Amino acid sequence: MIHAYTRFRITLTLKSLAQLVARLRSSGEIVLLALGPAILGLLGCVALPPMFAASYPLFPALGLLLLHAALMTLPAALLLPRLLPAQVRAWLYPLPVPSGLLLRTSMLVAGLLVAPLALAYIGSLAIWMAQGQRPDWLLPGRAIGATLLSLLLTWAATSGLLYRAALLPPAPRMRTLQPGAATYAPHPRPGWPMLWYRLFWLPLWRRGSLAGPRQALLLAGTLIAIALWMAGPALLPKVGGAVLASVLLVLLVHEADDALRTQLARLQTATARLPLDPRVLGRRARLSLLAGLALPPSLLTVAGLAAQAWGHPAGRLYLALAWSVAPLLVMTPSFTPRGRMGLVAFSIMLLCAIGSKV
Repeated sequence: MIHAYTRFRITLTLKSLAQLVARLRSSGEIVLLALGPAILGLLGCVALPPMFAASYPLFPALGLLLLHAALMTLPAALLLPRLLPAQVRAWLYPLPVPSGLLLRTSMLVAGLLVAPLALAYIGSLAIWMAQGQRPDWLLPGRAIGATLLSLLLTWAATSGLLYRAALLPPAPRMRTLQPGAATYAPHPRPGWPMLWYRLFWLPLWRRGSLAGPRQALLLAGTLIAIALWMAGPALLPKVGGAVLASVLLVLLVHEADDALRTQLARLQTATARLPLDPRVLGRRARLSLLAGLALPPSLLTVAGLAAQAWGHPAGRLYLALAWSVAPLLVMTPSFTPRGRMGLVAFSIMLLCAIGSKV
């Protein structure tokens, strides 16, 4: 019989994952609509890092597997505020739950989180093993063992992360003032950088919001994909690099624009009695967002010049489209969600089609 504490944690995890899936469903529909059959090719790359690590000697292979497992644990670390919210931790911490039960529950919850990754590994291994002509570096027995070891390491690291979070006391909500400390200190009227920081930056990271970490991951993934694409086929096939960089670039813009529009809608009521023009606020926020979203196209431009990728018409057209994606999505007025999804999907398909010719 399942303990009540374990049942509660599993239910909380399933509800948190359901909310995340509902939140990301629009992005998933965009990717499925834009890529279609290419999803099968991307699935084959899921288990590629541990399989490639298995071709190295023992100690370098173990180091690569540990690094890969740490990267695969990062989504669980970002989901931790949803899996164990602060108010839930404050309620659970005083309960007399044995440490053994905490550990077993953490392992079960980690198993739920790692299960989709395990299914993706199985599909990726099946794709590679079913090929008649395998690469010379692919050793089937070692590749399967390395993938299984990476999965177990990810599960163990996720279990340890959840166990440590359940053991730690919740952070205090309010700080106590020192004797004699001032309770109020007037500040000058903030300029636009401070206003943007408080109204648009901090809400991405506070109260367990995943918008900030999600955008940070997309930005890092986009920059890495661009660097791998321009580095040449030695690190990633040209077509795969073009598709990966194009998809991540458009999804980064879509995610950032969606978060900005959501925050502007929230601020309409909150700033109704403040001396702020909502149109000016929205215009400045969009221009600030466009300035931040210029980083990936800038890296793409510089790296492409170094790799001599923009010397032909397809390259110049791709570069122009990459720079126009952010203004197109951010400055376009709101319309139906399906229309928005179609615009994003069309941008992905166009960039992928032209990028494959670069």
